[in-house]
Amino acid sequence: MPDPRVLRRLDWTLLLAVLALCVCGLVMVYSATRASEAPGSAAPGPLAHRQALWMLIGLVAFLLTVAADYDTIARCHLPIYVGALVLLVVVLVAGRAPTGAASWIAIGSFRLQPSELAKIAVLLSLAAFLSRRIDAMGQPRVVLLSLLIAAVPVLLVLLQPDFGTALVIIAIWFGALYLAGAKGRHLGVVAIAGVALFALMWNLDRLSLQAMPSPVAKIVSKVALRDYQKRRFAVFLNPQTDPLGAGYHIIQSRVAVGSGQAFGRGLLHGTQSRLRFIPERHTDFIFSVIGEETGFAGSLAMVALFLFVFWRGLRIAMRARDSLGMLLAAGAVSMLIFHTFVNIGMSINIMPITGLPLPFVSYGGSNLLASFIAFGLLQNVHMRRESIIF
Repeated sequence: MPDPRVLRRLDWTLLLAVLALCVCGLVMVYSATRASEAPGSAAPGPLAHRQALWMLIGLVAFLLTVAADYDTIARCHLPIYVGALVLLVVVLVAGRAPTGAASWIAIGSFRLQPSELAKIAVLLSLAAFLSRRIDAMGQPRVVLLSLLIAAVPVLLVLLQPDFGTALVIIAIWFGALYLAGAKGRHLGVVAIAGVALFALMWNLDRLSLQAMPSPVAKIVSKVALRDYQKRRFAVFLNPQTDPLGAGYHIIQSRVAVGSGQAFGRGLLHGTQSRLRFIPERHTDFIFSVIGEETGFAGSLAMVALFLFVFWRGLRIAMRARDSLGMLLAAGAVSMLIFHTFVNIGMSINIMPITGLPLPFVSYGGSNLLASFIAFGLLQNVHMRRESIIF
């Protein structure tokens, strides 16, 4: 356990803000699932109870993360990174696919999503790599090598396929490189290459796979964007083009958020969620439930709470004692910001649907665990920004 002298340096205000998000999430998960009548679905009580159990597991992971100096944790980045890659390979071979992507490993009654842990592995590896080369960030070789660290798990995640998580890993890379001092033109080249790669993935299904060697054809077919993924991007600008198909999620989410008006319909009284019009209302579209039941006021309060967490996190990164701490904090904040922006954005139709949960709020054990570990790294950097005299 952490030394008491270190624990006194916790950012308690930040910790309380995160716990407030967790409690709000638990209430909204219960509200979103209490009237579930889908055949074979878990009862609402167990879903909320399971989320509470994952919160406790996440808090234990948080305490373990702040127990050791972040220098010690970073020195273990290689086995953590390799372990994450192994799990990503295992999930491709034996993973479960409840939502179209083979991204889960069943462990008893629990399901583990290795791609969530891969985010932490990439965060640690990038921070360890870049902190030793902070004075050489102007060299393209450093940028390319750091990109390789992120590219391998990104490829394995895309093979599941899980496009949203791949984007999160890329966001961690951009956040770390930007604060490490990489040149803007280097990041711009990578961004342009990323757009070109996306265009290639969009059109890969048009290639003749018969003319390719079997292993290459298999990888190409896996990496190519699926039809349902293309439809999600196509209906982003106009959901009414497919109101009962790909646009249904967005339309119902907008109806739910709009119907909340100023102060909402009240907790446990959201008709869109209670009548199950909103798909994935306890995971991907939890913010729609918040908007319907607590209105603009509750949604604004939730957004303000997240902005406070991000502000404190960025301040921790800027006040870190060394480049390693700064990069660890920057990567953690980048991960949380991207998740939050995309999740809320797709609920109000300013972002395409990518299936990313809202940190600390959405139902889901793996993401909650990864979020608490990232938060633990952030607090670790804050607690040890100055040397402790024993």
